[in-house]
Amino acid sequence: MAELRQRADAELVPMRRKSGSRQEDLQLYKKFIRAENQRIREIHESGSGGIEIARRRSDLIDVVLDDLFEAALEHAADGNKNVGKHPITVIANGGYGRGLLNPGSDIDLLFIHPTTTKAIQPAAAEMVEEILLMLFDVGFKVGHAVRSVRETISFANSDHPTKTALLDARFITGDPELYTEFVESFRLNCIVGKEDVYLNQRSNDIRKRHAKHSNTVYLQEPNVKESCGGLREYHNLLWTVFVRRNERSLEGVQEEKLLTITARQQIEDAYEFLMRVRNDLHYSQKRPSDILTLRLQGVVATNLGYPQKSILRRCEEFMRDYYRHTRNLFNRSTSLMQRFELELEQDKGMSSKLLSFLSRNDKVEHFDGFNSKSGLIYPDKKTIFRDDPNRMMRLFHHTQRRGLELSPAIRNLIKSDRELMTKAFRYSKNNRETFEQILQQRGDVSRVLRQMHHVGFLGRYLPEFGALTDLVQHEFFHLFTADEHTLRCIDQLDALAHSDDPKVAFMQKLFREIEDPYILYLALILHDTGRAKNQRTHADASAMLASNVCHRLQIKGERRKRLIFLVDHHLTFWRMATSMNIDDPATITQFAAAVRNRYYMETLLLFTYVDSKGTSGESWNGWKASLMMQLYRSTVKFFEDQAGFTAKLKRPPEELQESVRAKLPEEFAEEVDAHFHAMPGRYFRFRGAVSVIRHVKLFRSFFQTLADKPAESLTPKLVWSERPDEGFSLLEICSWNRGELLARVAGALSSRQINILSADLFSRADDLVLDIFRVCTTRFNPVTSKRDIAAVEKLLATDSETDFHQLIADSRSSNLFDEPEVDDSLEIPQRVYVSNHLHPDHTVLEIQARDRLGLLYNIFNAIAGLSVEIVHARISTQQGAAIDSIYVTDEVGKKISNPSHLARLEQAVTEAVGI
Repeated sequence: MAELRQRADAELVPMRRKSGSRQEDLQLYKKFIRAENQRIREIHESGSGGIEIARRRSDLIDVVLDDLFEAALEHAADGNKNVGKHPITVIANGGYGRGLLNPGSDIDLLFIHPTTTKAIQPAAAEMVEEILLMLFDVGFKVGHAVRSVRETISFANSDHPTKTALLDARFITGDPELYTEFVESFRLNCIVGKEDVYLNQRSNDIRKRHAKHSNTVYLQEPNVKESCGGLREYHNLLWTVFVRRNERSLEGVQEEKLLTITARQQIEDAYEFLMRVRNDLHYSQKRPSDILTLRLQGVVATNLGYPQKSILRRCEEFMRDYYRHTRNLFNRSTSLMQRFELELEQDKGMSSKLLSFLSRNDKVEHFDGFNSKSGLIYPDKKTIFRDDPNRMMRLFHHTQRRGLELSPAIRNLIKSDRELMTKAFRYSKNNRETFEQILQQRGDVSRVLRQMHHVGFLGRYLPEFGALTDLVQHEFFHLFTADEHTLRCIDQLDALAHSDDPKVAFMQKLFREIEDPYILYLALILHDTGRAKNQRTHADASAMLASNVCHRLQIKGERRKRLIFLVDHHLTFWRMATSMNIDDPATITQFAAAVRNRYYMETLLLFTYVDSKGTSGESWNGWKASLMMQLYRSTVKFFEDQAGFTAKLKRPPEELQESVRAKLPEEFAEEVDAHFHAMPGRYFRFRGAVSVIRHVKLFRSFFQTLADKPAESLTPKLVWSERPDEGFSLLEICSWNRGELLARVAGALSSRQINILSADLFSRADDLVLDIFRVCTTRFNPVTSKRDIAAVEKLLATDSETDFHQLIADSRSSNLFDEPEVDDSLEIPQRVYVSNHLHPDHTVLEIQARDRLGLLYNIFNAIAGLSVEIVHARISTQQGAAIDSIYVTDEVGKKISNPSHLARLEQAVTEAVGI
């Protein structure tokens, strides 16, 4: 700080005093700040600590503000000889008040004056304006308020965030006596006697923040500031300590033995680490970015000097450090906050829920070298595991059977005795039998496994799972680390055992009917273990590791087959349902061959459900659930009557034609015959009489409109029907076959923020088309708005050139729609892949892109001019990404075989996606 002030006194102040204009002043400040910022950045890049860099940034603002204040005071005095020495006092608050500013952090200022705001001196108001304008002009983001002491106290008591920011208030310049008055008044009127109110509010804010970030530090793309275990945890501790103890550090809390030396060191190490990470994020992004995206993890790891040769390994090592520090900070801060909450209850002479819990049972029970009291399990002596290492496995069985949690004493003992978990321990018959008993307890497994994982036991007993600890999954749709995702899957499975939600009744039934839950739980533990191998297909690697575990745990015969099947095929159900045409019997036949039998399929469906729920909140919704259940029900029919299913597949259209004619009045006979004559063969392979009848009537309606209103000959006929249980609406369109029709439909729907989920497109021999869409709102609900439906139909009725790009842009900027927020920080790998190997009859376009309004319009528009026929499209969105499969043929209904044609198709779609 001293050197900085010397440079300011030598380079800034004299030049500013000689300056003849505000513009010259501005250039002087910019030059000084630019040079000092560069110096600070070089210090950061040389390896200096995160707190040091943030303090230097704060010091720089102090020096600049001090000089701006002096300059403004001089200008005020020039214009008014009666102006006081300190018409205003400048106080820093928030992060700047703590004296720590990351490179992109805002500057929070409070300008205090000795009178009321209405009576503020003109000279003081001019000073505030002059200082703020210069700060804005040099490029700082400034939050500010101008108040008297009394007004500040009043507002702080009515606004919790303001009161919290003022806990970090720090004098910058002006009248030190006025600042002292503010500090004393703030303490007396905002804190004393209001500690319980403030801390209750703070606890509520913490819980909301934790819930917003999934109550875990193991997010794959965490927010360094706000996520669980982030910088805000440390700030909360300091605020709480200040309110409860009137202290600015954790030293006093340590002296009271509320924190051990180790705990305090872990907290401070975590804060230093996170500050350094945040500094580098801001420097790397040239803006205040706090989210460690998958791409930025590699950038920061490299910048911070992680030595691993590949960026993937550097990223993994860096993120393991990140999770270690945030885990320590999260656990330590949570524990300390609970202590302070307990103090509040004791201060008020009340029995809190926590006190009631801790005092409900003072009876000590002794068993197997352990004892339990107040819901916690303790060791009888420090040598219990050395006396009998297998007792370590039995410990967790005891916690399960008795509903106990691990005490701090036994957690420390497990950690210190982990070397007892040798190869012999892992191969022990007694231990594997105990482990199996734990996993057989349907609905009460997750709690025990989390305890095992918390102390490092689970990863030692199953090293295959241990390799997943703190492992970032390099897939954008995963929210959590590999180990946390696995445990959340098991959370979801346990939850089924106790749920009374009718929406999960079928999954619950499947779970209750499983005779051997051990295999299902173990398969979940192992299903992603292959990710640690960094192979292209992690399911294959996971299956190999599961085979090794079967050998070690002596899992043989049918149990072994089922376990490896679940691990090897844990993505099969999901992929088939969301990317293939499950209306096509050929798809059902292919899926049935993969899942082998109904029991395997039902277990895999249950597995897929919990795996999806454990991935993210968006991975399972009404639409996707309907796809899974449709695939399940169709395959059940296949297993129940394979011969009948195959016969139905090969059924001649004439049988269906007779059935349709029998159910319609005689007046439809010619139209039925024309429909069956003109529609392509694939239309009849999986079509029932009910839907065919609906389509015949749709074509009749189209022809009637054509006869009555020839001027509307190009106007499509649309029929909407809601499917609320499945989360979509069916939109069926009959029209003349026009190349741009599909793009126009996509554009019209996008302009009303209606999503296309799937499309089946059929061209009749008489140059008419039948296009069948499944559509939904942005919330995966059926389309019910009459206004939206009318708007879509109006757009498709006109034959004029419509600027759909502009309509879509207007829709995106409109506030008329309930569109969910999209995280702009998500970095989704975009790609287009064209294949002739994924389907026997069609060329398949596989597209992965950042989802946006109008994406399908762009894609269909690009395909329209390429002599390509789109026959089916399966559209899926997940975590802000569009994952689409579009099935196409050439003009005669065959796969596209010409290499140059395939290349043009791929290039056109790639450009439409925006890659």
